[in-house]
Amino acid sequence: MNKNAIAMAADSAVTIGQHIAIHNSANKLFAISRCEPVGVIVYSSASFMQIPIEIIIKQYKSFLGKKRCNSLKDYVADFMSYLKTNSKLFHFEKNEMNYIERVFVDLFKGMVGDRKNYIDNKLKEMSRNLTSEELQEINSKTLKATIDFIEQQDDLNNCSFAQYVEEKYFVTIKNHINSNFDWLNDEQSAELAKKVCTLFDKDFFRDGYVGLCFAGFGKEEIFPQMVHLHFGGIINGKLRYIEKEQVSIDEDTNASITPLAQTDVMQTFLFGINDGFIQKIAVEIPRQISKKLGSIDNDCFAEGKKGTVIRELNTSTKGILDEIIKKANEEFMRPIIQSVATLPIEELSLLAESMINITSVRRKVALDGNIGTVGGPIDVAIVSKHDGFIWMKRKHYFDIKYNPQYMYTHYTENPKMYEGINNEEAD
Repeated sequence: MNKNAIAMAADSAVTIGQHIAIHNSANKLFAISRCEPVGVIVYSSASFMQIPIEIIIKQYKSFLGKKRCNSLKDYVADFMSYLKTNSKLFHFEKNEMNYIERVFVDLFKGMVGDRKNYIDNKLKEMSRNLTSEELQEINSKTLKATIDFIEQQDDLNNCSFAQYVEEKYFVTIKNHINSNFDWLNDEQSAELAKKVCTLFDKDFFRDGYVGLCFAGFGKEEIFPQMVHLHFGGIINGKLRYIEKEQVSIDEDTNASITPLAQTDVMQTFLFGINDGFIQKIAVEIPRQISKKLGSIDNDCFAEGKKGTVIRELNTSTKGILDEIIKKANEEFMRPIIQSVATLPIEELSLLAESMINITSVRRKVALDGNIGTVGGPIDVAIVSKHDGFIWMKRKHYFDIKYNPQYMYTHYTENPKMYEGINNEEAD
């Protein structure tokens, strides 16, 4: 985004299951209104409460009609209100249980992985089969780790779901635990089930959420705005969501670039490093410090001070990372942002498209488990205050020249005036 416009771009790849199939025809970029300058990019899950998100967005677009909102935030609030008030239309109530189950099953996948790691590490340490007491200790450790994980998640500040989930689904959750984790006793199962109910008041959207990035202009806004959210589901008629970020172009902020979904390649281009690599550095620096100092004879340190030295050196990790991020912003990101602030509209769209292209190239050649997950035709749109939502590139599953009625019925108030026009006249 810069002060003139917003460039939005999205690929067309959608992955089915665990790379069971990849299709390159998905729609991820939409105009929210037929007459107002607002668009949305969709990523992560293609369905919301088992309803294709494309259907929901297009239903809302029809509902919105010529309505104009004062700000982009008002459009977002109106969209969320539409979801809640049309639960019956989309059968959200019928799919509530499926959504609840998907969330806690996702949590339990992590718990199973933790227990396996604890057992594997203990087996290496003991070099023999584990006793029942040792397994029981591991079970308790796994339970505590899962409960601690839930408590450490940030709270949602928009809604409260825990009490409703506990009243309606506690028995279901506990039965699931009893059926799948026989290494927990009944008391532990009840403790875990109760804690799982509180998970729905936490920022836990690890699997199955719909990422939505709204961008555009309200009628009282002259500069571009962006609101980025994760939608989980509808519980008890209320939307479970988390707002990830807001970006406003204004007198102080001239430009912005916001990568979505698979951000590693774009972050590397923009910053010279990506979040995943920074996290690896954050783990590796303390590990190397502890390993190196651990190999030095204790006599080289004052009595009882070796551990203190290791801890103090490990605190330097944050300073190192802060300096890396500072340099990345100064030497990599800032020059690009300065350029984006002055780019003409057409160049803005080319940059957005290029960001997708470089990610697509890596996903084609790198054998890293993500092969093919970004690809296919790239849809590109420009959103500006007075020209509105303009497609620069757009795929269709049909040839528009054979379907002139599409334009007449979707974008003209009086389609009857076009009756009788044949394909040759349309061409």
